[in-house]
Amino acid sequence: MSSAQWRLTQRDAQTWDSHLRLPEDFEGRLLPLQPQWPASCERLGEPRQQPADEGMVLRWTLRCPQGLDGQFGLQGFNVQLPDAVLLIEPLHGEPQYAVLSASRPQWQRSETPPPPPVAHYLVLGVEHILGGPDHLLFVLGLFALWRRSGRGLARLVGTLSAFTLAHSITLAGAALAGWQLPSAAVEASIAASILLLAVELATRAEGLAQRRPASIAFGFGLLHGFGFAGALAATGLPEGAQVWALAAFNLGVEFGQILFVLALLGLAALARPLWRYAPLALSAYGAVAAYWLLQRAAVVFTGANA
Repeated sequence: MSSAQWRLTQRDAQTWDSHLRLPEDFEGRLLPLQPQWPASCERLGEPRQQPADEGMVLRWTLRCPQGLDGQFGLQGFNVQLPDAVLLIEPLHGEPQYAVLSASRPQWQRSETPPPPPVAHYLVLGVEHILGGPDHLLFVLGLFALWRRSGRGLARLVGTLSAFTLAHSITLAGAALAGWQLPSAAVEASIAASILLLAVELATRAEGLAQRRPASIAFGFGLLHGFGFAGALAATGLPEGAQVWALAAFNLGVEFGQILFVLALLGLAALARPLWRYAPLALSAYGAVAAYWLLQRAAVVFTGANA
């Protein structure tokens, strides 16, 4: 799932610059939304398109002699594009935010200004980690290695903390400082991290991931952070509340990760009679990782969607 962002910035008493950022779906097609504004406003010229990371920005100018009084809205929300952040930046006064969705596609400026959409980014972080099978499979591999080691809970907490610290560093750097790596190479490396864990789980010998899981979690966590940043780039951070929105998104990722690990702890206790099927499950785990690695490596070498 992705999110859009619509920013209206006041240029003078009657003129507003409009920027609508639209994300792409998983096949690289633009997810369209139809903007609506008050009848007293007039669009000057046709929208201009500007490519953006994993999407497109549509720019146009609105002339509103009576101001922005009236309803603004977006039509066309669906499962892949469930909501959008609306940001209005007047010449004087504080920016105003609103979250538009299928259940609330319109917003009127005369309404009580809501706070910056921190809760929106918190939910977005939870949805991304729980809807991202590659990130979850990496955490699953770390969990399985911990179970096999027979170490105490502190070992698991230390490993997951290293993963959290690492992806938080690169997520913040990418979102706030513009750190970049080729997205296709990042996705292939994430698949390689899962395959590495699968190989170690398939052998009895203690490999590097078994001996030093926190180091492996930290090293690959840096790459996973760029993966999280790619999802956040499809939404964009609201102007004037970037730090809060980023913190909320990262907190949502961590909350989703904790929920997943707690579920694994519960399943591990309930699924003891099914341990004889562990080799079959491990084969499926490794096969998925190998397929992803081949598929994503092909993208790296061919340059498609890079």
